[in-house]
Amino acid sequence: MAFDLNSIGALISGGGLSAIAKRVKLKPEEVAKVLTAGIPALVGGMKRNAGGKAGADSLSKALTVHSKDDVSDPAAFLKGADLADGKKILGHVLGKDQGGVLEEISKASGVTKGKTTTILALAAPLLLSLLGSQNSSSGNSGGLTGLLGGLLGGGQSSQSSQSQGGSLLGGLLGGSSNSNASMASGLFSSLLGSSNNSSSNTIQITDNNQQQEQSSGLLDGLLSLFH
Repeated sequence: MAFDLNSIGALISGGGLSAIAKRVKLKPEEVAKVLTAGIPALVGGMKRNAGGKAGADSLSKALTVHSKDDVSDPAAFLKGADLADGKKILGHVLGKDQGGVLEEISKASGVTKGKTTTILALAAPLLLSLLGSQNSSSGNSGGLTGLLGGLLGGGQSSQSSQSQGGSLLGGLLGGSSNSNASMASGLFSSLLGSSNNSSSNTIQITDNNQQQEQSSGLLDGLLSLFH
């Protein structure tokens, strides 16, 4: 399975999504909406930080540490995820833009800022673990920026994206509005367990017809964030 945002979504789907939902007392679909905007934003923040030597060194160290985490069972990992550690990760990754980015994700998903923060803080350690494992296995010390950029699909610069969308989140994501919308749609489907890339162990939340109807309605408001 290719290492991309869809594969990350597939790993979090099912039991993992339910584990987060239980901790924040929301529906899995609501959590999926937060992660659909939040995961790309975190990857974008890491990519931006990796653009400078100090940021790259700090991120590389964090990925190395978290690559040793046991994420063979994502649901169990998320159930016991360290919330305090996750909040520190958000602070490092998003920096001074943290408040604004979380506010945008909250508005796009319809989930309160407090619960949006908690959801992303729970998911952040898992994301670092997955990225750390991939970075280690690549054996390419200079490939960190490329790995993160590849997850976001490359595309236009942050400055161009900001001129398109005028948002902090748009700046973190980069790329065109069409590629970001496609990325969001694919990740959302993966989180709900409907992606073709999902493993056989993925737990389906709803049947295919329900997913299609649900995805169409939930994404209408969310995708406007990426235009």
